Parts: sequence; structure tokens; C-alpha cells
Amino acid sequence: MKRQIKHIPMEQVTGIEAMVGRMMKLDVVHLPLKFHKPFESTKEIAYQKFAMTSLVESFKIECIDSEKIVLVNQHVIASECLAEMFRDAVMLGVSVVTLHGYEEVDEAEDNMFRKLLLDSWGTAFVECGNQWMMEQIEQELLADSLYATYSFSPGQNDIPLIVQQTLFELLSPEEIGVTLSDKFMMHPKKSISGFFGIQTKPCENRVRPCDLCERRDTCPNAYLE
Repeated sequence: MKRQIKHIPMEQVTGIEAMVGRMMKLDVVHLPLKFHKPFESTKEIAYQKFAMTSLVESFKIECIDSEKIVLVNQHVIASECLAEMFRDAVMLGVSVVTLHGYEEVDEAEDNMFRKLLLDSWGTAFVECGNQWMMEQIEQELLADSLYATYSFSPGQNDIPLIVQQTLFELLSPEEIGVTLSDKFMMHPKKSISGFFGIQTKPCENRVRPCDLCERRDTCPNAYLE
């Protein structure tokens, strides 16, 4: 996959409102009257002020052993988890999705409940936007008889957070406004990075990040599809 930068169209992204409801433990279909106004007003702000951008590129794999993935360009992703998940991959996909506009909206809001709602909208936007991006990637790869694994993020499960640095060296997401701190945290904070494998044969028994997580039964973002 050649390097791609895309604006993620809000109107095509599904599941945002339902995820906000799960995070805030609100029935968004039958909202209590006292929550209706703040929910709808923060939703309107989110859809007016937020924008999402994705960046994705793939790199040829030279070899994979039990501890690491070595790319043809000699970059090394040191992770036993990723090496196992991508053992059949011939290329490594690398991606970043970021949400613009959240920090400004959050800073301008003084009401704590509305701030919590805006935080949930921000998380839901970027999570659902990331899912939209992966669905587009899978469709593009299928057209070339290629198949994608699920995407796994640095710091997730047993994947060392330090591989975030390698991801940034490969992808240079500064081009879409995403930077990395000395503690490997991204800014804007409503950003998601990930690795995924690209295979020449269908993935059998595809493992999802949630399958490996102990919090999958209580996490509002679990098994987002």
C-alpha cells in the first residue's frame, strides 16, 4: 500500500452515538429529560468542530521470528505479540488516525458533565473513525487478493509502548499534525496508531485485540465492528 492521507467523512462513520451512550452509561434512544439538552448540544458541537484524518502505509517484511518483525528497510518491531499475530504476513501495515478540534472545544467548556460528554464524543469519533479506515483498507486489499489482520496498537495487551517510536519513524505522522512525547504519548491525545498484517491468504480464526484483553467484558469499546 502506498502512503495515503485521507479525510474521514463523518457521514460515513457509524456507531459514534451508541459508543458515547455506552461510555456515559446512557440510553441514547430514551434519554432522560435532564440529559437530553447537554447530550444533543455537545453532539452538535462535536459534529461541527471535530475533523478526522488518517494516514496509512505498508512496508515489506524481510523476516519474522518469535520476538520481532524485521522489515526490508531494516526497521525492527520488537514485540512477541505482534510477531505471533502477523506470522503469516508478507507486509506490515502502519496507520494513525487523529481527531482535530477536540482540545479547543474541551478548553472552552467549563461544565464538568458537558466536558465528560465531549470527551466521550472525542473518543467515540476517533475509535469509530479508525474502524471505518480499516474497513476501507480491507476492501482495497481484497481487490488485489490480499487480506488484512486486525490492527494492534502500541501499549495494547503485551505490545511494548516503546514500539510507538518505531511506528513514528516509519510513518512520520507529523505530516497530519500528530507528534510523540518523550514518554511515547501522542498529541492530539485523541489519536490511534496501529500495526496490521497483510497476507496473501485469508486469515483463519482472526484474533482481535479484545480477545487478548482482560477488560473485554466491561470495556465500552470492546469488539467495535
